[in-house]
Amino acid sequence: MSDLLDRLAQRKMPQQDVRICLDPALLEEHARAKNALVRAITNKDKAEESDGRMISAKPAGVAEARRAVADVETRINAASLTLRIMGVDRATYNGWMLACPPRKNKQEPFDSSKFFMHAAKNSAVYVDGAGAEHEITAEEWALIDKNMTDGEHDRIAQAVIYVNRSLGGQDVGFFENGSDTTTDSFGISGSRGASASPRAVSGAGSRKRSASRK
Repeated sequence: MSDLLDRLAQRKMPQQDVRICLDPALLEEHARAKNALVRAITNKDKAEESDGRMISAKPAGVAEARRAVADVETRINAASLTLRIMGVDRATYNGWMLACPPRKNKQEPFDSSKFFMHAAKNSAVYVDGAGAEHEITAEEWALIDKNMTDGEHDRIAQAVIYVNRSLGGQDVGFFENGSDTTTDSFGISGSRGASASPRAVSGAGSRKRSASRK
């Protein structure tokens, strides 16, 4: 086997986890707890600036607020499920788009109301609390889809785009050859393009020009 075939055999497809909380009230409670923590820290800082004698009385309030945040985060984790969206080859991805043709009288490259869930249903797995992956049955997907909010659907759409287009579209040449743009300590380019909606960057309908060979 050639060196190239050896390396291609080691290829890993991208993946991204999407966490869905089954009790939205906990998310609201978490927001309140975070706000309370910010207020406690702010009050502590003001007390330290105005009267040093009050310092010993304030840290307890901050510690209590931190515990409240940690408590609700623990309950959110217990009430959430993880869907792992897997990337696929481009032929499969384009096949998904063909399976979701544009709606009648709609100027769109594909049916965005169906495409992203179609992609998820054909690539995602359920990850249990121990980290093990499980196939998701049609019955389970029907229940997931039935109760999914638009915001949750949007996060799944973003994950589908990320693992199938955004991540693979990153140029890694500068890791070897250097880059003209300024990079931070992690080697990430300092200049980034504006983010686009999942529907705009799905790649549906876009055609690439093939360079002529001589």
